[in-house]
Order: sequence, then structure tokens, then C-alpha cells
Amino acid sequence: MAEKPQLHTDDERPATYREVFASTEIRALFGSFGLSKASSMLARVAVASLVWHATSSPLLSAAAFGISYLPYLGPAQLLATLADRLPYRSTMVFADLVRMVLIGLVAIPGMPLSVMLVLVFLSAMVEPAYQAARSALLPKLVAGEVLTLALSIYLTVNQTAQLTGYFLGGIIAGVNPRLALLINAAAFAVSAVALVLFVKPRPADSDRSRRKNLLRETGEGFTMVFGNQVLRIIALVVFTTVVFTIIPEGVAVPWTNELGGGPLLLALIMAAAPVAAITSTIVFTRILKPALRQKLIRPLVLLAPLSLVATLFDPSGPWIVVIAFVGNLSLASLTPLNATFVQAVPDGYRARTFSVMQSGMALLQGGAIIAAGALAQTSLTVSQSVGLWGLGGTVTVLILLWRWPSSRAFDDAVGRDPSETTVSTQSKVSPGNPETSSS
Repeated sequence: MAEKPQLHTDDERPATYREVFASTEIRALFGSFGLSKASSMLARVAVASLVWHATSSPLLSAAAFGISYLPYLGPAQLLATLADRLPYRSTMVFADLVRMVLIGLVAIPGMPLSVMLVLVFLSAMVEPAYQAARSALLPKLVAGEVLTLALSIYLTVNQTAQLTGYFLGGIIAGVNPRLALLINAAAFAVSAVALVLFVKPRPADSDRSRRKNLLRETGEGFTMVFGNQVLRIIALVVFTTVVFTIIPEGVAVPWTNELGGGPLLLALIMAAAPVAAITSTIVFTRILKPALRQKLIRPLVLLAPLSLVATLFDPSGPWIVVIAFVGNLSLASLTPLNATFVQAVPDGYRARTFSVMQSGMALLQGGAIIAAGALAQTSLTVSQSVGLWGLGGTVTVLILLWRWPSSRAFDDAVGRDPSETTVSTQSKVSPGNPETSSS
């Protein structure tokens, strides 16, 4: 029988890193994730570089870089449903091994471009299942405040791995893109071995007797998220937060050109987001007491779009860096919201619901960047278009915060017995009554 997750019971102080990393499984899970994430970023740069050298086409090179987002248009949700039917560790190991083989094939000299892009797409197809399984496994290892801190560490590892992967990818791919791909394939192999050696096997959460067809079970993931008052508000707040925090880096290139800035300004705007996210998340979850943390969630959520309103006044380059940094401080609010989310979702549904969240974030971020870019194509300056985007976002977030559930609703959602929860009961929550329990 699997061990119960480690629980931090002192509500007067934050959990400690020692409590999180006391578990060998947690160390292996974070190590595997960091390695997979960094090497995936490295591979993106390497594939884009290979395509550029083969075609000299900016469009094809950009398409090769962005092809990893395509699974979120539908396949990701189906694969996450399969992940809920299988043991989570097995899903992650399988995903790592599949990516190892596919990326290794991409590295073969003379690989036709069309075949290369198909292999990259197939490799990207299994990543959402890996991410969903990892997210679903974490609350089985830790709970309470330890889970909250673990999720903040995950966000830090995620940001750090992205920076590391892009940096190393730019260096190694510039010299030998195929070497970068071979390193990526080897990293997936190491990740899979670490999971097999240090993470205990656990049976699948899904009840075979209650299984339906794949599409219907996939739909239940959406019903679970948007049919529950607490999960719905968390999803909408997370979506709006990432939509507005992505804008400065998404339009950084035209913004820098408009201001006459050079590579340094571009680098500072791009770096503001991960630096702010890492800094604020550590302070928020490691230093602030849990009670104060809960009170700061809503002001932080509002900070994301509100900070962009200042760009209506056409600020200079240094001020834009400050605005990008301040806005991304709001990402600290995602950690406690994520902790509530994972504890409110019953076993057997976590991979599907996490896939809904991941897909929504990926697609909305891309859509937000395109929309902000379209505004900048008008007679408005980039700063003014970003400011209008922030103004509309501020109004939207204020409406969401007005519908914020009561503390009792949050407590009931997390404290209920998951074995008594079904999708049908989740969908009966009245959105107009903030005191209604989700159980």
C-alpha cells in the first residue's frame, strides 16, 4: 500500500525545503523534470537552427520552434485521459523513452526536413502526458504546506530549466545542432532511469469499472474544472494571469525596435519575467506566513494587468523592464492556487484536469501575443497597445475577483473526501452562491 503524502501541520509558519526534499521520490521527480525541461528547450533551439541552415527560411524555422505547441489543440487532452488510466510513473517513463528515440532519430545526419518535423511533432505529442502525470503524482507524495512549497519549487525549476535550456541551446546549437539533439536524447534516458530507480510504482487511480470511451472521459476533465465553483475561479484567474504576464516578452522584439534599444534592452525585457517569477515565488511561499499569503492572492492577481496600464504613457526602455518585472511578481499567486487546485481534484481525474489547465495556458498565451501584436499593427504604438490590453485586463480581473468564492468554499473543496466526489456532483455547484460547497 502506498504511503500517505507528507503533511505539514503547522499553519503558523511556512514549510521548509528540508521537509520537501526529505523524500527521495520528490528529489527524483524534480531532478527528472528539470532535466527533461531544460533539454526540451535545448532541442527547440537546435531543431530551429537545423531548419534554418537547411532552408534559410525564417517562417519554417519559427514553425519548427513552435510545433511543440500544436498538441495542445486537442491531442494533449486525449493523452492526458490515457495518463489517468495508467500508473503515473509508467506514463512519465514511457514519455521519456519515446522522446529519447524520436529526438535521437532527428539527430541522424541527412534526415529529410519533412520527416524531421514529423518526428519533432510526435515527440511533442507525449510531453503533455508527461506533464499531466507529473502534476498528478506530486500530491501523492506531499500535502498541505509542503505541497504548496513543492509547487513553488516546481515553478522555480521550470523557469530555471527554461533559461538554462535556451542558453545552452543557443551556444551548443550554434556550433553543432545535432550534438545538442543527442544531448537532449541522452537527458531523456537519464530522466527515465531516475524515475525507475527512485520513484515507487503505484497502481493507476482510474476505476476500470467506471471507464467510458476516451472522448467522454476527456470531456469529464473539462466538466470537472468548469463545473466546480472553486476550480472554475482558479482556472479563470490562472488563465488571465498568464495571459497578461506573457505580453512584455511576447512583444519584446518590436517594442525594443520601436524604442531604438539594442540587444541589452531586449535581453532585460525577456529576463524580467523568469527573474520576477523566481524571486516572488520564493519569498511568497518560503518567507510569508500562510495566513498572510492567502490575503495577498487577490492583490497579486490584479497586479498582472494593472501594471501594463502604465505603458499607455509611452515609458522609456528602463521603465518597461521595471513594468515587466512588477507584473510578473503576480506569478507568485499561482503556487497557493495550484495547491488548492490539486487538493480539490479527486484521484483519477488529476491528469485530465491538469491537461485542461496546461492547454488553456499554452493556447491563451499564444493568442494574447498575437492579439497584442495585432494592436501594435494599428496606428497605436506598441506601448499604447500593451496599455490598452492591460486596461481591458484590469476590468476583467476585477469582475473575476468580485465573484471570488468564500473561504468556506475553498476549505470545503480541499477538505472533502475525494472518494465521495463524482463529476456529476461537481457540476451541481451553483455559481451564484459563494457559500455552496463542492462536495
